[in-house]
Amino acid sequence: MSGPKVVRLTTREEVLAICEALLSRLDRAIANWHKESLRLGQEDEAILNATRERRVQLQQMLVQDELWLLQKQVPLEINFIEADLMQRQEAAVTKAAELRTTQRNLRANAATLLKALPDGATEADVALVQALELIVAGRSVADPAAILAQGFGRLSSANRADTETVTDAQRDLARALQTDHPNKWIAEDHTVREPRLERIDGYLARLQTLYGAAVAEPFQHRLAAIEEDVQQARRGLLLDSLVLDLAAASVFHKDLGEHRLALRNLASELEAMPGQANSPLLIQIADCLAQQAPDIQQTIALSTQCSEAIADENGKQAAGIRRRAMLEGLASLGYEVREGMETAWADAGSVVLRKAATPGYGVELGGRSESGRLQVRAVSLSRANDPGRDRDIESVWCGEFARLRDLLSEQGSELTIEKALGVGAVPLKLIELEGDYASESTGWHRTIDI
Repeated sequence: MSGPKVVRLTTREEVLAICEALLSRLDRAIANWHKESLRLGQEDEAILNATRERRVQLQQMLVQDELWLLQKQVPLEINFIEADLMQRQEAAVTKAAELRTTQRNLRANAATLLKALPDGATEADVALVQALELIVAGRSVADPAAILAQGFGRLSSANRADTETVTDAQRDLARALQTDHPNKWIAEDHTVREPRLERIDGYLARLQTLYGAAVAEPFQHRLAAIEEDVQQARRGLLLDSLVLDLAAASVFHKDLGEHRLALRNLASELEAMPGQANSPLLIQIADCLAQQAPDIQQTIALSTQCSEAIADENGKQAAGIRRRAMLEGLASLGYEVREGMETAWADAGSVVLRKAATPGYGVELGGRSESGRLQVRAVSLSRANDPGRDRDIESVWCGEFARLRDLLSEQGSELTIEKALGVGAVPLKLIELEGDYASESTGWHRTIDI
């Protein structure tokens, strides 16, 4: 069928550009994985080396022209890296939450010891009490577990020394400490804890580990104030409010972090494009990413603008490549291709090529090639042509179109037919050429919607 056709052209050059863009995204994913792993203390040289080796293998696919396989494998590799980083982040958050729980237990047990230690303290007891007070206050001390073990030992010995000066509560605690592994007891929680505190510790650990101490600090101050509140009813309400605010903050900062990372990656992709290094949009993005209190809506809006700019630039580059490929292919079949035709096609939306071997006839290339879809058809350039000759020309064009597809295929491009009409299904479109330019006649013709 060689009446009017709607075709789609995918060139080797645009497939290469897609592959190179994918590899650049992979490089950014690897760099982010490495940076975050180091920051979290989760660096894994074995995984890093394996990832770099895999990156070399993917580059070899590009060199060996395994382009379709490369387009499948790179997204899988990116997904693996992102999933691995997420696991490492969760492991770091869990570790931080456990540390907060341990520190809370140390403070609670130190407070219990301070209440349980007998009166009439010795000079050694004074130093012990001071150390316990530092632990209760959350201050940093060397080996707090050893200090608590010393306090437990002091309480146990006091119980044995003088039954008159030691209260029943002190004696019960001392008996509980008669174990070969006091450190295990120290690490456990022996108070009736507010269950919401575990959730709060988890949220605080997440905010501090993933988004920085400055994000968690206001909530930490609120928690400290709540723990000092002696009114249980009000304390419970304040804890409920804190849990809700921490949950909302965790969701917000997760979304913000993802949007900022996406914006940073998009900016890198846009910056690498020809003529885009000094784009005003990139300046806006840099200002947004530098903000101490970033606006998530602005981040999303800039990401949308950046994506559109990348798509527009990719579309322009791919369209130029497609126009050039079609014109060069037809030139190799004997059609006259003149300087400026590519620009004329881009400006006018179509261009007509003539061939010396078939005077009075030509081929029209139409359609906005940014989408990859084009319209091709044989056309008449003279009112004097007869319908029988028109059908012969369409038959000739049928063979030439097949040769054009073969030529493009040899170059690694693919020309596929999406819609077509048969030979003679409609009269040839009449186009009158004025110098190097074409204008349609008022004669009837049928087109195919693109």
